[in-house]
Amino acid sequence: MKKLRLILLVFVLTASGLSIFSGCKKQLETKVNSQLTPQNFYQSEGDANAALITLYIPFSSNWGNPDPGNNVWYAAFYNADIKTYLSKSMVGTDELYNEGTDGNTAPLFNFTWGASSWTLASGNEAVYSKITYVAKATEIIEAISKSNAVSASVKKSYVAQAKSLRAWLMYVLYDFYGPLNVKTDYATLTDTAATPRLTDAAYTAQIEKDLAEALPDLTDKYNADAANWGRVSKGVAKMILLKLYMQTKQWAKAEQAAKDIVGMGYSLLTGPSGYMNVFRNKANSEIIYAVPANSASPNFWAQEVFPTDFKQASNIPARGVGWLTQYMPWSFYDKYEAGDLRRTTTILDSYVTQGNVTKDRNSGMRGAIPLKYTLIPNSTPDQPVDVVVFRYAEVLLSLAEAINEQRGPVDAYQYVNQVRARAGVSDFSGMNAAQLRTALLDERGRELYGEGVRRQDLIRNGSYISNAITRGKTNAQPFHVLFPIPNSVIVQGRGVIQQNQGY
Repeated sequence: MKKLRLILLVFVLTASGLSIFSGCKKQLETKVNSQLTPQNFYQSEGDANAALITLYIPFSSNWGNPDPGNNVWYAAFYNADIKTYLSKSMVGTDELYNEGTDGNTAPLFNFTWGASSWTLASGNEAVYSKITYVAKATEIIEAISKSNAVSASVKKSYVAQAKSLRAWLMYVLYDFYGPLNVKTDYATLTDTAATPRLTDAAYTAQIEKDLAEALPDLTDKYNADAANWGRVSKGVAKMILLKLYMQTKQWAKAEQAAKDIVGMGYSLLTGPSGYMNVFRNKANSEIIYAVPANSASPNFWAQEVFPTDFKQASNIPARGVGWLTQYMPWSFYDKYEAGDLRRTTTILDSYVTQGNVTKDRNSGMRGAIPLKYTLIPNSTPDQPVDVVVFRYAEVLLSLAEAINEQRGPVDAYQYVNQVRARAGVSDFSGMNAAQLRTALLDERGRELYGEGVRRQDLIRNGSYISNAITRGKTNAQPFHVLFPIPNSVIVQGRGVIQQNQGY
């Protein structure tokens, strides 16, 4: 086991994949105090790898990002807590409810959030805080590129990973806030003056540029390489492009990106347990990227969705109670067709309480338990199961949608019906383009629940706000398709950094 230490961080590349062990402080930097010189462009490949792995921190499932600084703790993107990219992409949609009354949850659930609802100082603005990692990536790309101690082949690989991670960071931020004033130019990295937000075209072009430059030097995939599982690959870079093109409705580009991934050898897990096994079997053929589970980055999803009186269920042995911060509304559960294997293998519609009473929708369950991950080897809140982020089924559904938006349903059916066949339900057929568009939205919900894509899908479909109003969230307004820039950033920007419309 090779250990690389950097400040308060210990990064370990183990047999189980890329690991991040962390301390417990985080600062929000407004600039990077770069002191790079030809003498410190990393003195070994180990130095370069240690620096590179810092860029993976936001993409973990940990409770916090461990940068030393002002003692503010920011949760990672794929932690299941309400403040993260994963949960904020679902709670507030028809897929996942959370009726909490605290300052984090209630505004999100009721569409009453504003520019001061989530603040950087409190740590509850866990997504915007990662803008600093874009600047970190810019410095690391420069340092690795200029280092004479790193071999040419390793240098290409590390720079490609860093550029992919910078693009991914920028995509996540774009998804929530629109284009931001990110630092991607090393020559101006240490400038302290506030700069305006980029135009939409310039921002998305930078994401495309980073990924185009990275792709030739990325490994295709790491599914069969346990030592490097968790690093970004060519499949991940193509997936980020696909998601960007889908969100910006560049259908021809989305189709090509999806077809590129189809040609890379990924495949659906099939059979009666195929869907369930996607979330049980590490690095299986359907997974394009997953957060490797380890002691510092475990999977908290089950704990978030188990009820507070939970004891056991038909496929879950006796264990401790959960937190029930999130549940699937029965109206969404009822979107599944009879016999759909996705519902019967990974969603619980009844359970046994600590008092040995069976509960279901007719006896006290507010909604179904969207368990998703059924491999639960212990009774602690944290489970040693990878958090799935990107997988092949989403590629097939996106390809079907991109084709339908350009040429109608005929050529699209073959892709969506692969997903439906695995689920044990009948093929789609006989629809026009508008009907298939609606059907694909529902199918993506059934297939991808709990994976953080529902908000994106509803926004792209044009139904995010109308869906909320239909559910009684009458505060929902068109500007809610973007979250606000934190007020402190607007104040510090002194009129240079503009707030999103409506806030």
